[in-house]
Amino acid sequence: MMNPGEEKQPVEFRSAAASLAYAVRVRCDDHYYGVKCNKVCRPRDDYFGHYVCDQMGNRGCMEGWAGTDCKTALCKQGCSLEHGGCSVPAECR
Repeated sequence: MMNPGEEKQPVEFRSAAASLAYAVRVRCDDHYYGVKCNKVCRPRDDYFGHYVCDQMGNRGCMEGWAGTDCKTALCKQGCSLEHGGCSVPAECR
């Protein structure tokens, strides 16, 4: 069993007739993270969210966005949420 990572792991095979030594590195496909490559994080900047992924596959909101899926725009400072609002960051209607 080999875990994904950047380090190469040495492998050696020996028999009575021959020996073979090599190094193996296991990497997850793009946007997959974790020990079993089963954590998915695909950066997006659209209706479904505004976030990037860190090296561990955790979401981080882009500047101006907040919330669970980074869908809530942070309005312009001083914008009254009682009488106004925004649909994009740094805006006030």
